[in-house]
Amino acid sequence: MRNIVYITAFASLLLGALPCHALDFTDQGEYLGSSDCLACHERFYELWSNSHHGKAMEAFSVSLAKTLEPMKEPLQIGDEKFFVEFDEGGGILKGISACGEEKTWRLRLSFGGRNVRYFLIPMDKGKLQVAPLAYYVHQREWYDATGSMVRDFQDEGPQDEALHWTDRQLTFNTSCHDCHVSQLEKNYNPEDDSYTTTWKEAGINCETCHGPAEAHVKAAEEALAKGEELKSDDLKLLRFHEDLDMAQRDATCGPCHAKGVMLTSDFTPGELFFNHYDLTSYEDRDFWPDGRDLGENYTQTGWMANPCANSGQLECIHCHTSSGRFRFADEPNKACLPCHQKRVDNILTHSHHAASNNVACIDCHMPTTAQAFMSRSDHTFRPPSPSATLEFGSPNACNLCHHDKDAIMGDYKGHQKENVEWADKHVKEWFGKDSGITIIEQGRIVKACRQNDWDKLPEILAYLDDPNCDPAAAVAILRLLINCPYPEKWPAIRKQLENKHEWVRATAASSLQYDNTPEATKALLKAAADKFRTVRIRAAGSLLTRNLTGYSEEEQKAYEQAHAEYWNSLIIGPDRWSTHYNQGVYYDRIGEAEKSLAAYEKSLTLRDDVIQPMINASMVYARSGDSTNAYALLQKAFKIEPENPMVNFNLALMEAEFKNLEAAEKHLRTTLEFDPQMAQAAYNLGVLLLQKDNNEGFQWLHTAARLVPENWNYLSAYIYFLSQANRTAEIEAALKEAVASGRAAPEAYFALIANYQRESRIAEAIEICKKAKLNKNLPMDAKRHAAQMEQRLRDGGM
Repeated sequence: MRNIVYITAFASLLLGALPCHALDFTDQGEYLGSSDCLACHERFYELWSNSHHGKAMEAFSVSLAKTLEPMKEPLQIGDEKFFVEFDEGGGILKGISACGEEKTWRLRLSFGGRNVRYFLIPMDKGKLQVAPLAYYVHQREWYDATGSMVRDFQDEGPQDEALHWTDRQLTFNTSCHDCHVSQLEKNYNPEDDSYTTTWKEAGINCETCHGPAEAHVKAAEEALAKGEELKSDDLKLLRFHEDLDMAQRDATCGPCHAKGVMLTSDFTPGELFFNHYDLTSYEDRDFWPDGRDLGENYTQTGWMANPCANSGQLECIHCHTSSGRFRFADEPNKACLPCHQKRVDNILTHSHHAASNNVACIDCHMPTTAQAFMSRSDHTFRPPSPSATLEFGSPNACNLCHHDKDAIMGDYKGHQKENVEWADKHVKEWFGKDSGITIIEQGRIVKACRQNDWDKLPEILAYLDDPNCDPAAAVAILRLLINCPYPEKWPAIRKQLENKHEWVRATAASSLQYDNTPEATKALLKAAADKFRTVRIRAAGSLLTRNLTGYSEEEQKAYEQAHAEYWNSLIIGPDRWSTHYNQGVYYDRIGEAEKSLAAYEKSLTLRDDVIQPMINASMVYARSGDSTNAYALLQKAFKIEPENPMVNFNLALMEAEFKNLEAAEKHLRTTLEFDPQMAQAAYNLGVLLLQKDNNEGFQWLHTAARLVPENWNYLSAYIYFLSQANRTAEIEAALKEAVASGRAAPEAYFALIANYQRESRIAEAIEICKKAKLNKNLPMDAKRHAAQMEQRLRDGGM
């Protein structure tokens, strides 16, 4: 589960419904706790108190221990052994290290309960840590908590690995507090990295959604004393149905059901999700390219791809009660009414299953899978697509039910090809050969972006305007386009600033950080005044280093206000390493090296095993001429991730600076082994080898020129060394290859034209002039010069 989220120095991390401002809860008084609701709302209290929301956190009591199966023997996790023992206080965790040292911790709290139970133990400085042992409710078994969290990636990227149970990502105060207790005060002290965390009530209580109850209880008691009923206009309490619209109600559920990025710390019911959060999408390996969920239960991302939700006709509480229960457990097909009455009435015909199978709509459109023994259902509502399984490896409802029940618990290797082909054959016979084609198209586009297959850029950019491109897919594409080196992407990204969805607009604004054209600046200034805070924050981040002199007073004021929101988003969560890392990026971008280094150093005090602050800090040191500190940080990063391409590349540059050419060569080769697309590494390795008269260098310079034909430095170096080696016949081939790519630098066209002129191959020179003047990727002055050269050649001049 080693999945650390950050914003690098090179890549920063929507018009929908009108955003509503936070409701003012001042008149509602103080928070009291759900017990004060019991006197008047006994039925709802009973429903809530036994729900998974009500039991999102519980004390580890004797009564709770009685519901658990006692452990028979210690469980080995790595080189440690652990054992849970019940006693008169509830239970204790015993640990034995590899050297035989014993430790004991009191089990204080339990959270979860529907599928699994995790447990919290007190550690030093007020930290509450997730225990190394967890409990699988359905099989009544104890198991390795972090080992179960390892994700079964089905691609060619690095495999996941388990965190140690003491990792800070498993510290409750730091990472997982907001969704398991109510009215929490973190009370973090940055001076000594300690907590005095408190909360009003365990679990998600009534006041989490309805606001403070003090004024409401007082008004109810006064009405009762008078023998009157409390009037609806004097409730002094937020009514979830009557006072909030559909978007606001969904937004109240969103933060606890999302893999999100917190941008403020003051979300309250009544506000909208993208005024306080950003959200992970299919750019992350926690999702298959077709959008199926591989990691934890990230419902919000799937919900953003749900056609029923996107149409504005479906909300969370249509299917779920406020306590999280499924309203239609006894008759699940009623959840699809009234919109799909015809299909519900003809479910056997539509599903092609016999009545004896008792198939429900959700069996096919919301298949259940699991991660870390936590089951979840697919909230995209997409139809089964075995063809997507064949292409991407993602699960599908047909095979989950018929052949591969192990996949329900996260093991997808059981999806046998012959079984999937069997399901694909039936689905296409029933619903047509194009069944699932929209899912396949999206998956192919996202996969191409993930693999940096920019030869498909025209199709990728066109898909952004496709009606089937939902917000989640658009966001993933825009984020992955940050790796695309081709400038024709910019107009398409700028266009997405006008997208109807605030999430897409925010992502487009973030992606435009490296588009320094006046058109981008103008568009970003407009985005800085967007109705949604997330859009404004992302726009301010992209505008940070731009000169706004000459723009209107209104535009500059919008930027200043958005910048204040942007900065505020960088200082919440002072107990997270990423907060200080992002501040380091901020200061680095505006040229404040000392503040940048201080922020990176603070980041590393909170987590000393992440390499991003080390890499960035080393660059700051290097630019300031401090090669010693730059090198030391890179060496430290190398010990942590010896195969990391960026670490190896920067170490290679440092070693070359120190004249350690053998070490530089070794690091460059490692860089290219793990990132064959890094043209800078290929270029540097090529030059280094050719300076040693190693002809292998030609191969690497050719690779660099082929990877980035628009970089004339790469191609000109290749041509220079070919010329020095009297391999002149290969020069023309290299120039022709670059021009044929359609992305060559202007110099490549003119060098090839000059070569043809020297050999009196005028007709061929004219053809290259024509290609240059018609190439949309060349600057206008280059195209104008090509046109003038063509005319001179036609007129017989040289």
